[in-house]
Amino acid sequence: MIKENEQAVIQIKKFIDDKKREKNIVNEIIREDVFELLDTECVVLYYPLENSDIEGCHIMKPVCDKLEQFVFINTAKTVQEQTWTAAHELGHVWKVDSYVKEKLGQCNLDPEDLVNRFAAELLLPEGIFNKELSLKLAEYHYQGPQMSADMMVRLVTYLMNYFCTPYKAIIRRFIELGYIKETAEEQFLKGFEAETELYKRLIVENQYTRLETINRAYAMGSIMHDINLLESHEIYSDKKIARLRQLFHLEKTIAGEERYRFKG
Repeated sequence: MIKENEQAVIQIKKFIDDKKREKNIVNEIIREDVFELLDTECVVLYYPLENSDIEGCHIMKPVCDKLEQFVFINTAKTVQEQTWTAAHELGHVWKVDSYVKEKLGQCNLDPEDLVNRFAAELLLPEGIFNKELSLKLAEYHYQGPQMSADMMVRLVTYLMNYFCTPYKAIIRRFIELGYIKETAEEQFLKGFEAETELYKRLIVENQYTRLETINRAYAMGSIMHDINLLESHEIYSDKKIARLRQLFHLEKTIAGEERYRFKG
């Protein structure tokens, strides 16, 4: 477990600090800015796959004799889920698992565990997470050690909105930072999932605008420009061009010059 490997966590934090300096990232809380960051690092396809368990993926493909990186984000998922997926895939793009293994000289660490911990350290930085958690517990007059289901759901929902991450990531962070035991994870997850009505009510009452929003975006880098080039150079047939426009919900318009715009 990455939680039990202190040196691995130290290296992940150092990796993030170095990247923030390199990329001039000044925001302490990344939230949805992770999408802009990911877009600068690789080609990202945003597309909704309805009723699918797939959240996203990362692949490398040769393009003109050069390996290029591509990431897919399923925009049928909620924004908080997309944010986590984008951070996870960014870890793959940046090869954080290779970095950590090289620094530690170890090969027995699961790359997915390393990348998940990267996403947690990037989106849920320890210092800020601890501060917000402490402030909220004080507001609730929490005395411990037991916590009611109502308080737990309120706490997790607040943190979800504050950091724009899924509830599973918040509960996992409780474990990583030593607030609850590993064996309690399933209990917390089931407890949260059983309080769907309270969760929905809290979103409305507190105007948690980052939660349960679905944008169903259709986009991929310079796709509009690329389709235009394919058509103007007659590389694809009219039928294939029309299919591409349909897939990405694009239409061709003429207003002084030829351009493309997103529908509705």
